[in-house]
Amino acid sequence: MLNNEPKILQLTQGGEANVLAQLSLVKILIVVVLVVAAWALLKWIRGLFDGLEKHNPRLRFLLRQVEPPLRVAIWFAALLLSAEILAPSKSAFLAALGSAALAIGLGLQDLIKNLIGGFVVIVDRPFQTGDRVEFGEACGEVKQIGLRSTKVLADSGMLVTIPNADALTKPIFNANMGVAECMVSAEVALPASADVDEALKLCREVAVCCPYTYLGRHVEVDLHEDNRRQKIMLLVIQAYVYDHRFASAMKTEILRRTQREFLSHGILTHTDGTPHHHGE
Repeated sequence: MLNNEPKILQLTQGGEANVLAQLSLVKILIVVVLVVAAWALLKWIRGLFDGLEKHNPRLRFLLRQVEPPLRVAIWFAALLLSAEILAPSKSAFLAALGSAALAIGLGLQDLIKNLIGGFVVIVDRPFQTGDRVEFGEACGEVKQIGLRSTKVLADSGMLVTIPNADALTKPIFNANMGVAECMVSAEVALPASADVDEALKLCREVAVCCPYTYLGRHVEVDLHEDNRRQKIMLLVIQAYVYDHRFASAMKTEILRRTQREFLSHGILTHTDGTPHHHGE
């Protein structure tokens, strides 16, 4: 095997020289135009999808499901056409491919891991564009899935870029799995002496009447003991928001109206403390 290495290296160098001999300014310009055209086409498709999403927001999950494989297909086609233009002969193409494989083996391991992770995300679909995920240290809405990385708009408003290799090693928590609605959970603290039946009834009415609630899914109100505080009970309100982008607004609205109803019905007084939320 060792005796064949000089021959392989010689063939590779000869193939590279063949590729360089066939290069011309015209071919290089054609490839540049091809790459720019692919990039412009993807930008146009993204703009088209954005316009359709604004016209019908609930279409965004279907549109964003199509976008990642379409992006991969366009770039793959552009790369194949570029290789065909720059290395039209079979021997030249194989030589260029061998050189690329050698470069990958020497210094592009991280890029290959990210590319593999990108294909895993596109094929296995642990999440898709528009989903609300907790991925690594980022928690927010997936804005774009690329071959190398995924962009997540965090709740803080920052756009976080996550290498796709993390999809192979880190857990991914998906709140809505390709649909607009997701569960919102809020906790309300009550003194043990409060009228539990009345409190449960009011909490359910508040959740059902909330303008952000998606009534196509169930609404639950559960009672728990607070092990950290004596003489305190917890009412856990669980309902689905019709669009996960309004999850925070729904929490605020439920807690605000719950406190108001409890005060007006005498279940809470101004000295008892106020309802609080626990998260999604």
